[in-house]
Amino acid sequence: MRVVGLDLAGMDKNDTGFCLLGDKIEVKLLHRDSEILEEINRVKPDLIAIDAPFGFPVIGQWRPGEAQLIKRGFNPVNTHIPSMALLVKRAIELVKILREKGYRVIEVYSKASAKILGTTKEPRKNKDEYEALLCALTGKAYLEGEAEDLDGIIVPK
Repeated sequence: MRVVGLDLAGMDKNDTGFCLLGDKIEVKLLHRDSEILEEINRVKPDLIAIDAPFGFPVIGQWRPGEAQLIKRGFNPVNTHIPSMALLVKRAIELVKILREKGYRVIEVYSKASAKILGTTKEPRKNKDEYEALLCALTGKAYLEGEAEDLDGIIVPK
């Protein structure tokens, strides 16, 4: 099983965390969509788990999955904030490309995964790489039937 976790940045000048979870664990920082696509094509994962909203609310302030996260005590960031809107737009385009190439892609929320899995980041580790690892672990749980689908947002059980 090969799972890629991505902690996607809203702008390509910022770091996107990339984690391959397979026979070994590989983490790195990427920037441009072309770099992300190149790495994914190189490793050919069974699943890609991305920490970024895949869309905007149809009505109101929250998407249904975000409302479920809030009910469980999590605090997702509102997609109407300008920096989040950039992230959503980037995620929508990247997910479209990945799915057109035949990849399975899921949306995850790494902060919920960290709490559910009981993990904490070591102070000297990179935040983006750590969150990419959480995404990959959530994707692995999903493939193993150990995850929940909260109206499109996947979290570990």
